[in-house]
Parts: sequence; C-alpha cells; structure tokens
Amino acid sequence: MSGNAFPQIDATRNQIIAVFGRKGEGKSVWAREAFRAWPGVDKLVIDPTGDADPGDVLAGGVRTQTVHKLPDEMPRATKPGEHVALRYVANPGKASYREDLDRAVGLALYPKERRRLVWVDEAGEVFPANRTGLNARVLLQQSRHWYTSLILCCPRPMNIDPLCISQADYVVMYDVPHPRDRARLAEAIGYPPAELVGVLNETRARGPHWYTMYVAREHRLYRCPPLPMSEGYKHAQQ
Repeated sequence: MSGNAFPQIDATRNQIIAVFGRKGEGKSVWAREAFRAWPGVDKLVIDPTGDADPGDVLAGGVRTQTVHKLPDEMPRATKPGEHVALRYVANPGKASYREDLDRAVGLALYPKERRRLVWVDEAGEVFPANRTGLNARVLLQQSRHWYTSLILCCPRPMNIDPLCISQADYVVMYDVPHPRDRARLAEAIGYPPAELVGVLNETRARGPHWYTMYVAREHRLYRCPPLPMSEGYKHAQQ
C-alpha cells in the first residue's frame, strides 16, 4: 500500500479504467478529468442519463459535439493530427435503448485504425451482468486489439459484467459500502478481502473524495487525495 500517491497513467497505451463508489463520492469527476486531459485520441462519451458532460472544449482545443440520435459512425477530423470528441446522450424511453447503447460502443471500435477513448458513466446500463452486448464484450475482452481505451463508472460492482473489473488496468475505488461489492472487488483483483476492506476503510477515514487505486501491472494499491476539478463542472462531485 502506497499512501498519498497518484500513479502515473501512460496515455499512449490502450487500457481499461474502472471507477466505483456510491453517489457523491467523486467517481464521475475522476472520469471526467481523465477523459478531458487524455491526449492524442478521438473521444466518445456514452451517456445514458444526460449527466456525463465532459465540457465544450477538451485538451488540445478539441470541441465536444453532443448528439441525441446515434450516428452511423464517429465524426472524422478534417486535418492530420487533429481529433474529435462525440457525446451520445441515450434515450432510456426508446424500445431500442439497449441496442443503441451497444451500437454506440461499436462507434469506438470501427474503423480500427483510429485510437479512441470511451467514457461510460453508467456502466450498469452498457455492461450489465449476464446481458453484455456483442460490441461491449469485444471492448472488454479485446480493447488493445481495437486501439480503444475505456473509462467506466458504476456505483455497485455486483451489477456489472465481471470483466469490467478483471480486465481493468486500473481500478479506482471510492466509498464502496456494501460487503458483497467489496468481496467482488477483492475477488476480481486477486486481493485478500479483509486486507482490501481495511484499506478502503482507512481511505474513507481520510475525508470526502479520497480514493484507493489498484494498479494491475504492479498488483499494488495506492491511496490518493481528492482530484482537483477543472473549471466549468456543472455538478457536485458524484
């Protein structure tokens, strides 16, 4: 366990980052800041609730285009070296809602030659346990082969496809109070349950918005202070 540290994330590598915690703890803030700052990729937000707003202008001056109707493909940059950002706000009232979410994941997979970063703010909607769609499963199992990175957020690990955790390069854990969720996290990352619970409790005692990060390649936990928010964030930490 390393205290008060923030492990560096190599944005040149394709990877999966899973962020967990109850409402108001900071998981969406973490995802938003990482998504905004990630350089050198096209970006896609899959937003089932309308709350995952990355901001109008991202790193490198990339502007976000928000759509409510799913396009057939990702927008393309007009000049070499430039990148695009698309935010898809899904409609839960549509009969095709589930299919639309999985089709949105497919936008990040094709064409294969473009590096992309996807932010899914409600992972339980896109990667539900035992009901994960075809494109979503490809992303979880083969993200590196498709040059696609993923940041996913979810309050409860029990409600999502276990691959979201076991395939993650980083697991960010805010306050996860339910014992079954803690047990799922410990099992998926291969950490002794009692030891993980102790670390999570110690992190929570530090104060609001502290979190624990598991780094898979090191098989190591880091305790991290609250993440600073960039200007223009429209919601409280959540």
